[in-house]
Amino acid sequence: MDKYKFRELLKRYQEGTANETERALVEAWYESYPQQNRFNLSDNIKNNLLSRIGSVIQPPVIEPKKLWLPYLRVAASVLLVSAIGLISYLRLSKKQEFVYTTLQTHAGQIKRLVLADSSVLWVNASTIVRYPQRFDKKRREIYLDNGEAFFEVVHHAKQPFVVHAQKVNVQVLGTSFNISAYKNLPAIKVVVATGKVGVTQGSKTLALLTPGQELSFDRKAGTSDTHVVDINDIQSWKSGYVDLKQATFAELATVVKNQLGIQLEAGNDKVSGYRFTIRIKQNLPVDQTLLMINQIHSTHYRKEDNQIIIY
Repeated sequence: MDKYKFRELLKRYQEGTANETERALVEAWYESYPQQNRFNLSDNIKNNLLSRIGSVIQPPVIEPKKLWLPYLRVAASVLLVSAIGLISYLRLSKKQEFVYTTLQTHAGQIKRLVLADSSVLWVNASTIVRYPQRFDKKRREIYLDNGEAFFEVVHHAKQPFVVHAQKVNVQVLGTSFNISAYKNLPAIKVVVATGKVGVTQGSKTLALLTPGQELSFDRKAGTSDTHVVDINDIQSWKSGYVDLKQATFAELATVVKNQLGIQLEAGNDKVSGYRFTIRIKQNLPVDQTLLMINQIHSTHYRKEDNQIIIY
């Protein structure tokens, strides 16, 4: 190494731009000689020292790239892994936060459930409902997968209450209403006791119901209609009886199964087409209930295995 390079090295050292190896060599060179002779060295000695320094000196511009590039790559990898881990954790936390509990009732069984927001849910027999242990801050959502339930919803202006009842959605802010959505029946019915209830199918609004109004949604046709009903009949099943008015045989069979735990079957097409107006009581003996049913259209019944055939 010539004197010019030596001066450049010392200059970089003074400016603080020398790399770690260069700094170590300059300092070792400087400390190797008595203080009074450090700047009075002969040219031969200087040349020898400079040769030693020059053998390990790297170009000043390239060295920082070699030192920092691997660290930058490692840092980027660590940040990427950390970001992925954080996203996964947040997603997992969100899923765990809104895990839904399934409640299923059997024939003749009615349950009362208090939700996280203090709303009350009455669940009829043969019903499956899913609800979270805690609600989202923006929406309160539950699922009525099958059956019937009566809702007493606590009012929250900024947190709508939504019931997903298979093919329709019911949204309220605070009110009481009944939904009948048994999968074996051709229609889903929504009846309002108090307040207002919005019923939608996808992005389509079907109706805005007020007390005493019922919406009936035909599953097969995808159509709906509204009519007025007696408010007193909306939640009678909670008290152990159901008043049927011009009900189809399928509706009658569903109520009898829910209240009494027995399966009715129509013995012929004529019976399938009959309409029934009758009160079905849970505490009434089965034989008396069957007698009342047969008196309406002068029909008969017989028992076959676990079924009652009306003919």
